[in-house]
Amino acid sequence: MNEQLTVAPLAEHHESRQPPRHALAWADRLRNIATLLVIIIHASGSVAEGNRQYDTLFWWSGNIWDSLARPAVPLFVMLSGFLLLGKDYELGYFLKRRFSRVVLPALFWMLVYSVYNHLVKGTPATVADAIRGIVERPVHYHLWFIYLIIGLYMVYPILRPWVRSASERDYWYFFGACIIGTWVYKILWVFFGISIGIYFELFTNNCGYFVLGYYLGNKVAGGQPVAATGIAPWKISEKQIRRLAVLLILAGTGITAVGTWWASKAYGGVFHPYFYDYLTPNCAMAAAGWFLLAKWSMNKAPLLDIEGALAAASFGMYFAHVLVMDWWSQVGYFQTRIHPSVGIPCVVGLIALMAFALITFIRALPGGQKIT
Repeated sequence: MNEQLTVAPLAEHHESRQPPRHALAWADRLRNIATLLVIIIHASGSVAEGNRQYDTLFWWSGNIWDSLARPAVPLFVMLSGFLLLGKDYELGYFLKRRFSRVVLPALFWMLVYSVYNHLVKGTPATVADAIRGIVERPVHYHLWFIYLIIGLYMVYPILRPWVRSASERDYWYFFGACIIGTWVYKILWVFFGISIGIYFELFTNNCGYFVLGYYLGNKVAGGQPVAATGIAPWKISEKQIRRLAVLLILAGTGITAVGTWWASKAYGGVFHPYFYDYLTPNCAMAAAGWFLLAKWSMNKAPLLDIEGALAAASFGMYFAHVLVMDWWSQVGYFQTRIHPSVGIPCVVGLIALMAFALITFIRALPGGQKIT
C-alpha cells in the first residue's frame, strides 16, 4: 500500500522508516475495529436513546450494541497518540503535512454535507451561512471529530518532547491530573451539581487518551527488553495482559450498559447520556482493553490485503458512512425493521460494505486519495 498518513479517521498510518507493516499489523486491525464501532454507534443510537422502555429486550439490544461500541473515538485518539508521538517532525513540516492531510478532505466532505443538509433540511440557506457553519461548529453530527484532531495536532509539538523524557512517575502524574480534570470534574457536575474551580487546562478532554495510546503502545511485557523510553515494563506476562484486556472490555462495556439503564430510570425516566460519554472511566476501561487486546493478540499474522484496504479507506468511510446510512433508511433498511438485536448488525454490515465500496471507487479516481 502506498504511503498513507491520513488520520483514518484519526489514527496515523506508518511511514517507510517505521518497522515493516506486519510489525504494526495490530494497529491497522484496531483501526478497522474502531471504524466498525463508529458505525455501530450511529446505527444503534436511535434505539438506545430514542426509546424509554428501559426494561425491554428491544431497548437492551440497542443499549448493549451502543455500549460495546463506545470506545471507538478514544481508540482513534489512542492510535494517533501511539503512532504520532513516537515520531520526530520538524514543526513546519509537521503542521503543513498533517493539516493538509486532514483539512483538505474535511473541507470537501463538509461541503458535501452542507449541500446535503440544504437539500434535505433547507439549511444552510446561503453560501455565507455554510461558511460560517464550518467555522463555528460541525456541519454534520459526526464531523465534530475533525475539530478534535486539529486540536490534538496543535498540542503534538508540546507533548512530543515531554513523552520522550517523561518517567513512569511523570506519566502517572499526568494521568492522575487527567482523571481529576476530566472524570472527577464530570461526575461531580453531572450527578451532584458541583463545579471544581481549578482550570485543569492540558488535563481535560481527549489529551489523556492521546498520551495513553503512546504509553500503552510502548509498554513491554515482563521479561522483554525494555524500550528506549522512561516507561516501566509490565510486571505481568503477555498471557496475563491479554486476560486483563478482556476483563477491561467486559467491565467497561458492562458498566456502560448497566449504568445507562440505572441513570435513565433514576433521573426521571429520560435517557441519561453520562455513561455513553467518551470521557468517562467506563469508556476508558473498555478502550484500554481493546487497545491492549489488539497489541498483544492481533499481531501474529501479516496484514491481509483486505485488512490493508479497509484501513486505507477508514478515514473516508468515517466521512461517508452517515450518507450511506441515511440512504439505507430511505430505501427501507433500518435497524428496527427486524428486532434490533439482529437488525443493528445487519444494517452495520450493509453500511460498512457500501461505504467501503464507495470510498474505494473514489480513491481510484484522480485526486481521490486526497479527499479520503
